[in-house]
Amino acid sequence: MKHLSELELSMYVDGEITGADLTRLENHLESCEACRERAAAYRLERQVIARVLTEQEVQVPDMAMPKFRRRIGLREFAIANLVTGLIVWLAQFVWKTLAGELLISAFSLLAFPIPDVYAIAVDTVFLYFTEGNNMIDAYLVSLAVLVLISTLTWLAFFYKRAGARLAVCAVAIGLMGVGHSSTVQALEIKRSEGIITIAEGERIDDTVVAAGETVVVDGDVTGDLLAFSRRIVVNGSVGGNLIAFGESISVEGSVGGTLVSAGERLEVEDSTIAGDLWFAGEKLTFDGDSRVSRNTVFAGESAIVEGDVGKDIIAAAESIEVSGNVSRDIQTYTERLSLLSDARVGGDVTFRSDEDNFQQAPEATVEGEVIFKAMPEEFEPRNRYLSGEYYLWQLLRLASAFLAGVVLLWLVPVMRDVSLEGGVAGLKTAGIGLVALVSTPIIMALLAVTLVGLPLAAIGAVTWLLTIYAAKIVVASMIGQLVLANSDYEDNLLLTLLVGLVIVIVAVNIPAIGGVISFIFLIVGIGLIVQTIVDEASYANGNE
Repeated sequence: MKHLSELELSMYVDGEITGADLTRLENHLESCEACRERAAAYRLERQVIARVLTEQEVQVPDMAMPKFRRRIGLREFAIANLVTGLIVWLAQFVWKTLAGELLISAFSLLAFPIPDVYAIAVDTVFLYFTEGNNMIDAYLVSLAVLVLISTLTWLAFFYKRAGARLAVCAVAIGLMGVGHSSTVQALEIKRSEGIITIAEGERIDDTVVAAGETVVVDGDVTGDLLAFSRRIVVNGSVGGNLIAFGESISVEGSVGGTLVSAGERLEVEDSTIAGDLWFAGEKLTFDGDSRVSRNTVFAGESAIVEGDVGKDIIAAAESIEVSGNVSRDIQTYTERLSLLSDARVGGDVTFRSDEDNFQQAPEATVEGEVIFKAMPEEFEPRNRYLSGEYYLWQLLRLASAFLAGVVLLWLVPVMRDVSLEGGVAGLKTAGIGLVALVSTPIIMALLAVTLVGLPLAAIGAVTWLLTIYAAKIVVASMIGQLVLANSDYEDNLLLTLLVGLVIVIVAVNIPAIGGVISFIFLIVGIGLIVQTIVDEASYANGNE
C-alpha cells in the first residue's frame, strides 16, 4: 500500500483538498492506520500553531521520553575504568621494564655492528625477577586507587551534591597519600640552591634526582643517579646509571650501569663503569686506574684515555691521546690521534683525517690494522645553495607544510584569525612562546619520572612536538593574510597559506640570519597558539 505524502496530508488537514481527491484521501485514511496517525500529528501541530498565534494557552500533550535500550549502570562504569586502567598499567610496565632500565644500553648498541642480544636478554630476565614483583605491586596499588577515585567521582557528580564532591576530594587525597607512601618508593628528589650531599655511609635504595649548585655523593645509591649541577662529585657507588649534566664532573667511585654526561670537563679517576661511558664536552680525562666495561663514546675538544676500555672507542674531537688498553676497535673523527707507548688496541684503528696527524709510539701495539679514511662527505663544508637536492627538499618541505596547514586550519578554524600586535604586546607573545618552548619538556621530564605521570608526559611530549611544527604554519597563515589584505584573495585560505609558507621558507633560509628568523617565527607561533587556546578556554568558561 502506498502511503500519503507529507504535502497531501498537510493540504488535507488545512482543508485545501476538495472533490474526488478528498474522497480518495478519506478512503485511504479509513484503511491505513499509519496515515491516520500522521494526519492526527499534523492536525495537532496546526492547532498548537493557531493557539500560539491567537495568544491562547497551549496545552501540550504528555509525551513519553525515549529510553535507551540499555542503561549504563555502576557495574559497566567500573568495568570500563578497570579495562582502561589495565591498558595504562600494561603500557607503563612494559616501558619501565624494557625501556626505562635498558634504554640507554639499547641506544649504545647502535654504535657497533653486532648487538649483544644475549646480554640484553639476560639483563631483561634478571631485572624482571629482581624488580618485577615490586613494580607489579606498585602499579596494582595505583590502578586500584585510580579506579576507586573514578568511581566515587562518578557517583558524586551523578547525584550532583556539593558535599559529596568535597568528600571525594578528601578521599582521593587520602588514598593517594596512603597508597603511594607505603608502596611506591621509586624516586627521591633532592633540590637545593647550595650543596647537596649524600654522606659517606648513607645508602639510598631509590633512584635519586639531585639539582643544586654542587652535588657531592660520598655514599651509595642503589638505583640511578640523575645530577644537574654546576659541580658534580661522585666518590661513592651508583648501582644503576649515572646521568650527570654540569660544568665540572668528577667520578671517583663505581657505576653499575652507563655513565652519560655533558659539561665542560669530565674526570674519571680510579673508577669502574660497568656499562658505557658517553660524554659530550670540552675535555675528558680517564686515568690509568679506571675501567669502562663496554664502550667509550666522546664528542668534544680533547680526550686523554689512560685506563682500560672493554670494547670500542668512538670519538669525534680535535685531539685524542690513548695510553691504555682498548679491547676492540678505535674509530675516530679527529684532527689528531696519538697512541702512546703503553697503548694496546685489540682490533683496528680507523682514522679519518690526514695521515700526518696520526702518531703511534714504537711501543704501542695495534693487533689489527691502521685504516686511514677520508672524511665523510657530510663533514666537508659545501655550498648547499649550489645543490639541486637542497631545492628539492625545500619543495617537499613546502608541500608537506601546506598539506598540514590546510588540515590544521580546517580542523581548527580559530587559528585563521590569529593576529600579532606590535610593541609590548608582540614581545609578550614571543615571551609566552619562549617560556612554553623551554618549560614544557622540563615539566614532561618531571612527570615522566613519577609512576602515574608517564602517560601524561607522553601525551605532553607529542603535543609539544606538534605545536612546534604548527607554529610556523600559523605564522605563515597570518603573513599570507597580511600580504593579500585588501585584495580579492584575502579570504582564500589556500592562497594565503601558500603565499605565507613561501615567505617563511625563503626567510628561514637566508644565509647568516636565517636561523635567527626561524627561531623568532617559532616562538611567536607558539605564543600565538598558546594565547588562542587560553582565550578560547576563558570564553568557554565565561559562557557556562
